[in-house]
Amino acid sequence: MKLKKFFVVMLVVAFVLTSVIGVVTGFGASSSKLPYVKLTWYVIGTPQKDWDLINQKVNEYIKPKLNAEIKMTMFDWGEYNDKMQTKIAAGEPFDICFTAIWTNNYRTNVAKGAFLPLNKPGNDLLSKYAPKTKKMLGDDFIRGASINGILYAIPANKEKAHHWGFIVRMDLVKKYKLDDMFKKVKKLEDLEPYLKIIKQKEPGVYPLGAYAGESPRFLLDWDKVVDDDVPVSLYPNNKSTKIVNELEQPNTKALFKTVRKYYLAGYIRKDAASVTDWMSDLKAGKVFVMPQSLKPGKDAEMSISTGYQWKQIDITPPVMSTREAIGSMQAINAKSKNPERALMFLELFNTDKYLNNLVNFGIEGQHYVFKDKAKGIIAPGPKAKDYSPGLGWMFGNQFINYIYENEDPNKWKNFEEYNKKALPLLSLGFNFDDSKVKTQVAACKNVWKQYIPLLETGSVDPDRYIPEAIDKFKKAGVDIIIKEAQKQYDEFLKKTGRKK
Repeated sequence: MKLKKFFVVMLVVAFVLTSVIGVVTGFGASSSKLPYVKLTWYVIGTPQKDWDLINQKVNEYIKPKLNAEIKMTMFDWGEYNDKMQTKIAAGEPFDICFTAIWTNNYRTNVAKGAFLPLNKPGNDLLSKYAPKTKKMLGDDFIRGASINGILYAIPANKEKAHHWGFIVRMDLVKKYKLDDMFKKVKKLEDLEPYLKIIKQKEPGVYPLGAYAGESPRFLLDWDKVVDDDVPVSLYPNNKSTKIVNELEQPNTKALFKTVRKYYLAGYIRKDAASVTDWMSDLKAGKVFVMPQSLKPGKDAEMSISTGYQWKQIDITPPVMSTREAIGSMQAINAKSKNPERALMFLELFNTDKYLNNLVNFGIEGQHYVFKDKAKGIIAPGPKAKDYSPGLGWMFGNQFINYIYENEDPNKWKNFEEYNKKALPLLSLGFNFDDSKVKTQVAACKNVWKQYIPLLETGSVDPDRYIPEAIDKFKKAGVDIIIKEAQKQYDEFLKKTGRKK
């Protein structure tokens, strides 16, 4: 009897060990031992006609590997943040969502306990279920995206730096022989003669694209310490560790005055402060030049997504900041019923070339065709208009993405070189804990909505509205936020040995 009981116990132990080994060593080997689950994934972007068809193909591919299917849902740019905040507040047990510093705010959601900690000591889910993703990101980028040493979302593997400049429509450059602008334009003020020509000769075109949240303000490249819509920042050059109110700085006022001058000259759309879908203007051929966050090949990407040929003018030097680390991430919901499987899906998505490109480019022969399959070079297919999300920077791992034939075939090599030459900011990895100043942060965000869209589009006189905005921010408690941020930042610099 004792011998029989011993064999039963050994069989149970063997079954458990086999199951665990299967789970952690290979998706294919483990799938039959995993119970079937259905995951949910929320992302941001322009809804695509063939989205459900791609979702079906994704499930056909992942089910044999993970014994799971996934319901992918894309919300439009303007509605994503509100939709996700509602779902999180309601405690919906979805599995994966897109998060960043600029939408479905990463820091805020972590403070709420909305996202699952991925590498908590004693429960390192990242190492267990996504080891290739962990290796792919590297320790520096994981630290940059961590809050108090813990990672709560997986950053996209893309360029790890940024700089700012302009994209310029090449058909208009050629039409009016404006090629010299690529040598002469070094700052916003240098654009003026070219904007004037377009204003005079192309009445249906806005010479300068400047919209709320997508304006020349970004050429100042403030290293934001809190959120994008709170004016608490560092200069992006490592020359000072003093946190400032960016509205009080001379370069902010000078830039807003130039934008106002351009607005009054008719170079900027009159209702720019209230426009939310600026991409529609680009696709409709209504913009000549526009400020953008740049990287190698950004102009080629914009040419594909808008249908017009663009060329970029680099203005600011490349820097590596926390904003890149938390600028595009996938988080797992703390209330997910299947967090391990969700992480396994992201591991597969980040490392499997077919799956990643299926989501990014659709189906071969329909949404794209190969021009050189061995090199992964593609061209738009006959149904490209039905699926072309243009969101490689958001979906997982750009280094395994295909390249369009109009892009530099050395694109990914250029990305690696770009990352290496960027200046890592002293603040890289600093994530402000706003728990002591939540009221002030919320109040400042309201002031931001009231003033900044008007100022950054030139819609109001900065001589009057900047002092008024500064006063409102002070009453909202911006100086209290700065004091708390400075205290935390000094401690961070000391702890990391970066104190100058």
